[in-house]
Parts: sequence; C-alpha cells; structure tokens
Amino acid sequence: PGEGLFGPALVSVKVFGAFNLLGLGVSLATGSHVHLDLLGTGAFAAAAWATRGPDLRSRLSAGVIALWASRLATFLFYRALKLGHDARLDATLSSVGGAVGFWFASFV
Repeated sequence: PGEGLFGPALVSVKVFGAFNLLGLGVSLATGSHVHLDLLGTGAFAAAAWATRGPDLRSRLSAGVIALWASRLATFLFYRALKLGHDARLDATLSSVGGAVGFWFASFV
C-alpha cells in the first residue's frame, strides 16, 4: 500500500484525514458529538488495515489492531448513544471554532 519507508505513513495520514474531515462534517451538520469515538477510534482500524503488509504476520497484526479498535469504537459509540452526549466535550464542541479545533487536534 505505498512505496518506500514513508508509504504506510502517507496512507495513514490520508485515512486519518478522511475520518477527521467526516467527523468535522457530521459535527457541523448535526451539532451532535456522539460520533466522535466511533470515527476517532474507528480510524485506527481503517489505518491498520490500509497499511497491512503482504506477509501473514503483518496481516494478523493489522487484523488484531483493527478488531481491537472496532470493538472499542463500537463500545464507546454505544455508550455515547445511551448517554446522548459526551459531557467531557460539551463546552469545546459548542462552537464552530471549537469543533474545528477539536477535529484538527484529533488529526494531528
């Protein structure tokens, strides 16, 4: 999935960038932030799978990381849905600037 030493890193940057842009879009469009952990943690699953190597060990490692990240993202999303919001971030995400800042920091 990429050439040379920096290939996997560039793929990861693209994956995390896409997930964070999607998250920002959902935040701005809905005013909700129950999706934060689903997308933020889910990005690790996608990045692990997108950068997996060709050998069995790399694929198994990527699969285990993707499984862990998916399980955690699902649990955190379920919890946020049950609670209706994440009180830790109410103040931060109450403005457009706060949402942009949060998703930028999440990307970096």
